[in-house]
Amino acid sequence: MRWIGQVLRATNPVSTRLTREGLQFLFMIAFILFGAVLRDVNLLIFLAGSLLAMVLIQWRVCARTLLDVTVDRRLPRSIHARRPFEIELILRNPKYWLGAWWVLVQDRMVFSPVQSTINRASQTISLLFLSVPPKSSRSQKYRCVADRRGRYQLMGIELTTRFPLGLMRGILNQKGAVYFTVQPALGRLLPAWKELFLVRHTGTKQRRVRSLSDEGEFFGLRAYRTGDSPRWIHWRSSARRDELVVKQFQQPESRELVIALDLVIPADTSEEARRAYIKVEDTAVEFVATLVHQMTHGNVGSITVAIADSNPTLASRVSARSHGHALLDRLANARGSTKPHLSGALQLLEREQRHVQHMIVISTRSMPARWSDPEGPNVTPFWQSIQWIDAQAGETNKYFVPSE
Repeated sequence: MRWIGQVLRATNPVSTRLTREGLQFLFMIAFILFGAVLRDVNLLIFLAGSLLAMVLIQWRVCARTLLDVTVDRRLPRSIHARRPFEIELILRNPKYWLGAWWVLVQDRMVFSPVQSTINRASQTISLLFLSVPPKSSRSQKYRCVADRRGRYQLMGIELTTRFPLGLMRGILNQKGAVYFTVQPALGRLLPAWKELFLVRHTGTKQRRVRSLSDEGEFFGLRAYRTGDSPRWIHWRSSARRDELVVKQFQQPESRELVIALDLVIPADTSEEARRAYIKVEDTAVEFVATLVHQMTHGNVGSITVAIADSNPTLASRVSARSHGHALLDRLANARGSTKPHLSGALQLLEREQRHVQHMIVISTRSMPARWSDPEGPNVTPFWQSIQWIDAQAGETNKYFVPSE
């Protein structure tokens, strides 16, 4: 295993650079040597040699301090826009006898969207580790907030130290970029959101799905699994069986939302219009993301989402939290395009479900004329009823309040 460490050291060596104080120190040594030569004073030569020895000690200790030191990152599983989250940095010192002192760890975060047309932004974070003994590790956390949803990139970490005298700076770059996704911000659903379950029948009055509690109808018990809500625990049965058991609920088949997210950029290309559209787009995406979170975490039912952006995607009958997490990641990178893609997304939905009883379209535009007439020549409806929610007109305000 020793040769592996030697190869790693050769490919990523520790570099050293003189600091401003180090340059001043060398100038002082040169001045002393110049005076010793002019005056032929041996004592000054000994003094200059002692000072040079201090520089050599600084170089050796500075380089050996960072040798073999590594940094690991730990990110939370779910990260949402405009919500603080913590990233943990773990500094490991595998050396047997030499510790690591005054190590400055610099991490850099870059907003790296999939679309090249979106501006990138970066920020650098610095953490100081005072001491890491041999064969041990230390950890620190830093808190940050991502203002925008989408893909982010953590660049390589830079480790620096000026221990012990501050005359030199040792630098070790730990390469390897890490990508992570910031999911859309989750807002607050208003009581009127349950009206989205309404199903309209031709020639009959509107009827509401049979009301149930958020969990559904209780019909049995099962063993506790990771991720279950504590309020589902049946404490009396758990005490009798000496293990945690939770209630099982049965959901009616009608508790399903079928949503099409339509993102279309308006023709106006002015800067003011672009900013206004970004706000409307985020509102529409966050509304859908909040519905997905509510349906998958509240055990309400299932949700089907057809995303109509430049890459139409369908997520059908999502009810599990793991599937909801993947759908939120997809919504994080949903961006509108100048060309409508709603027809392509609905084709995916039709192939999957054939017939939809009630479909909800959450869009950044008003309903086109050809969608308002189900008998129109350009539309072949496979749904029984449709509800169009225009985010640009503020129609989402009835059901949803974005997070601040």
